[in-house]
Amino acid sequence: MEKNKGSLTALVSCFARGYHTSKSQKPIFQDPVANSLLLDEEKQLIAANWANAIHFFDQERGETLPTFAEKLEWVMNNQTIPQLVSRSRYAEDGLMQAINRGVRQYVILGAGLDTFAFRQENLPHDFTIFEVDHPATQAFKRNRLNELGMDIPANLKFVPVDFTTDSFVAELKKAGYDEQKQSYFSLLGVVMYLGKRDFLRLLSAVSNLAVAGSSFVFDYLDHSAFDEKTAARKMTQMRQITASTGEPIITSFDSFELDQELQDCGMLVYENLAPANIEEMYFSDRQDDLHAFDHFHFAHLAVHK
Repeated sequence: MEKNKGSLTALVSCFARGYHTSKSQKPIFQDPVANSLLLDEEKQLIAANWANAIHFFDQERGETLPTFAEKLEWVMNNQTIPQLVSRSRYAEDGLMQAINRGVRQYVILGAGLDTFAFRQENLPHDFTIFEVDHPATQAFKRNRLNELGMDIPANLKFVPVDFTTDSFVAELKKAGYDEQKQSYFSLLGVVMYLGKRDFLRLLSAVSNLAVAGSSFVFDYLDHSAFDEKTAARKMTQMRQITASTGEPIITSFDSFELDQELQDCGMLVYENLAPANIEEMYFSDRQDDLHAFDHFHFAHLAVHK
């Protein structure tokens, strides 16, 4: 992990998806492949770090919960899992609908250790998956797949891109992206770390590349997440943690003015879900106290040109 710090976030996200799948009696998102991608020592290290973090998130809980397993469960279910699994569920539910209407290309931006390509069932024979990510992270993933003896599906294309120096559009084309086919793009857990201008440029690039009717799905924060008077405690803690790791959360949108902010990007807002909508969709009638995170929204855009 130290030799390839670019993969750390991918490892943690993968751990959370696997933990939820194996521990929850009613998983919001099923990822049976995630656990197999991590080594035992990686799982142990991530679990220890999260369990020990309970004292930062809730000192009282840290002192009263008696076992390591209970501390880990509390931190995972309250601070990590809900957002990770609900955004993945939202993206892949939308993908299935897109496939039914004829989409044949799935572009996962910032793919990390995404496992969709290894969980696919009954997809059209001409369906292609493009995983776009930093070269170091992709090298880590490919090495891990090789170590585990996992075959790479024929319809999966790896697209290594350093967004600071490379054109992801040019690299996608090199990898076989078909500009005549409708596509579905996802960018999860990333927008809040990007400068707003950088994100809007990325959207414009996707709009210029993809045919009309293609989709772009992402999650974002609302402005109140940055207001110390209105921000949820969980959000304030998240911002503190990410800032301390050198990856500060810097970008938000006004959910009521998203259409206006994106008007020059060649995109229309097809769907824009608030935390209350996400809670109703994925967290109603649960017994494990999982809830949608405050301030996080899910948006589904359509290429319009």
